[in-house]
Amino acid sequence: MRGASVLRRGAWRIARAASRPFPALAGLGRAISYYGSLRLVAGKAWRVLRHEGWAGLRRRARVMIEVAAAARAPGGFAGTADALYGAVPEPDAGFAPRVSVIVPNYNHAPYLRRRLDSIYAQTYGNVEVILLDDCSSDDSREILLDYARRHAGNTRTCFNEVNSGGVFHQWARALELATGELVWIAESDDYCEPNFLAELVRYFRNEAVMLAFARTDFVDDAGTVVWPMERLMAERLPGLANKPFIRSAHALVNQAWGVKNIVPNVSSALFRHPGSLPLLQDAKWRDLRLCGDWIFYLHLVRGGLVGYSPATKNYYRQHDRGTAFATRKRDTYYQELETVATELLRLYRLGDGVLQANRDAAYQDWCSLRGFDTRPAFDRLYSLDRARAAAGPRQPNILMVGFALIAGGGETFPITLANQLKRRGQAVSFLNFRYSPTEPGVRRMLRADVPLFELDALGKVGALCEDLGIEVAHSHHAWSDSVLADFLARQPGVRQVVTLHGMYEMMAPQAFAELLPKMERRIDRVVYTAEKNLRPFSADFRARKGFTRIDNALEPKDIHPVDRATLGIGEGDFVLCLVSRALREKGWEEAILAVTKAQQRSARTIHLVLIGEGEEYDRLKPVHESGTIHFLGFRPNIRDYFAMADMGFLPSRFPGESAPLVVIDSLWAGRPVIASRIGEIPRMLEGRDGLAGALFDLEDFSIDIDRLATVVAGVANDSVAYGRMRDQVPHAVRKFDPEVMVVKYESVYQEVAAAGRPEVTP
Repeated sequence: MRGASVLRRGAWRIARAASRPFPALAGLGRAISYYGSLRLVAGKAWRVLRHEGWAGLRRRARVMIEVAAAARAPGGFAGTADALYGAVPEPDAGFAPRVSVIVPNYNHAPYLRRRLDSIYAQTYGNVEVILLDDCSSDDSREILLDYARRHAGNTRTCFNEVNSGGVFHQWARALELATGELVWIAESDDYCEPNFLAELVRYFRNEAVMLAFARTDFVDDAGTVVWPMERLMAERLPGLANKPFIRSAHALVNQAWGVKNIVPNVSSALFRHPGSLPLLQDAKWRDLRLCGDWIFYLHLVRGGLVGYSPATKNYYRQHDRGTAFATRKRDTYYQELETVATELLRLYRLGDGVLQANRDAAYQDWCSLRGFDTRPAFDRLYSLDRARAAAGPRQPNILMVGFALIAGGGETFPITLANQLKRRGQAVSFLNFRYSPTEPGVRRMLRADVPLFELDALGKVGALCEDLGIEVAHSHHAWSDSVLADFLARQPGVRQVVTLHGMYEMMAPQAFAELLPKMERRIDRVVYTAEKNLRPFSADFRARKGFTRIDNALEPKDIHPVDRATLGIGEGDFVLCLVSRALREKGWEEAILAVTKAQQRSARTIHLVLIGEGEEYDRLKPVHESGTIHFLGFRPNIRDYFAMADMGFLPSRFPGESAPLVVIDSLWAGRPVIASRIGEIPRMLEGRDGLAGALFDLEDFSIDIDRLATVVAGVANDSVAYGRMRDQVPHAVRKFDPEVMVVKYESVYQEVAAAGRPEVTP
């Protein structure tokens, strides 16, 4: 009764908070339609209230109201980029990511002290400084070593005994050494103001910002300003010269960055550590002389946002005999501009005329040095036809859509896929619908160089896709599929792909009947992970939507088994590790009861380690925690726990269970699995000569505790049978090759994007 009373008060608060009563009722109606009955909606609301409080309940209600409004009158957000991405973040003392400051030097001794003084005088303190020298012939090294001694606490040196052959070799080497979340390549002959880092770091509070750059004044050898930034910005980004901004890389490339490099030099920029960016291993890029920085930026920011601040200054030194001036007079400069054009075609969705404007600008440079009567010589160096041929087909821009950054297979799989796409150099952005509060450990699973978007209103999804140049949006949750379809109703150029993880076959008939016509109208391709996913859909529907099976996969990673002693577990004990959301249908209580009963039949002590959070964790922990039943809550490093255990354990009776990722995690950790015979688990455990584990049958989606206890006790006490299971693990895990999986997804994206992409002549 008390729970019902609290729920009634909550419903009244939510209704009162709504601007009009009808949208609130529409949201409630949509919730009832989706979950199937008012009783189920009330139960769901009560669980949300218990775990997330009133804030969580209000958030869910707001989302339902937004979705209901979109269903009645689907429209688009028509605001500015500032409204789409929010204002430039304010400084926050609690936000202090580590910055790696890289100083690549070659024969710049006359300028080094001013450069280094401007670095060590920064008001932002969380930095490491990496001083490089590329076999200088002047006294650069003595100066660098002097500063390294004076600032030994945060400074390292890396000196080459043989010249590397180019500055981008130095960049790639230094990025391997850098440990910071953010990177500043501070060229050795430039300098800056003391607030440079403090001003730019704040931009990265927006998790989609990949790079931020500052105002640059061009100075001569003596440090006298010869050209201010305003002239450059007025020419390339009119209206933005004197204001801070955050814009999408796609918009900036099509507005200006595809024509001229808008970042004057790398000293003016701070960027997220690019990690294993494929470009860094490209020998052709490393050998470039002038345009390598432009190409680097184009790779780095793709799919994300870029910030600009006029509130601090970088001073870019121009030498009459410097590399930049000399290279612009050589033919190689124009050949490199053709390489830039090739990369633009390979990486970006370009509007009409962008490349022609790029070539026209290059020709103007050429004519300023060579005259207007040498066009054939220029054409031999820079050809758009040659650039197009070299670029080849472009993979589309992908928006990976997550229901929430929380534990669960359907929630973490899109993170895995986004990471794999990024590793292969694809343009991928991640949109978190934030239907539940973010679990920090799950957030950390997403690569730092994948732009993360979190909108303050779902109605902005269409505008986000347009501004990012998105061509394929990929969702992984029935609710997300439906919401995305609503908000992309007026974005026919965005193709929608969904992956089925088991929800549709569990849907209430009314909810499925409502969603199916929307899928017919809006969804372009469906990927499924288990044969059971096909049940709700007719053969004709499957044929029209090109249903494609792609098996789940996870990448191998370093494993550091947890020390059993930290959990009070003996080396000779038998350990089962169960990892899942703590839902009733995942079999937590049955696992506890079966292990307790198995212990009575076992000569070995049997432990059960339970990892995950949810209602069953809260309900069972106070009652069942003991010296052999361990409730650990959420853990991001689950393979370390599987590796500590003898076997994975998944006694699931969840009707939507399809191809659970935790089975793959256990196999990658080298451990067989005891699991219910449900979904694709039997096929997942198939080895060369048997199963990499043991299966038990469900009876009408219920678990026979005594039968499961017999299985557990038998495996725990039969070393020969256990050895056979473990021998099959290497053969079973071969099925889950992430490279195979991601290539298949790339093929799907390419097919659906090509079918819907308008013809454009760059």
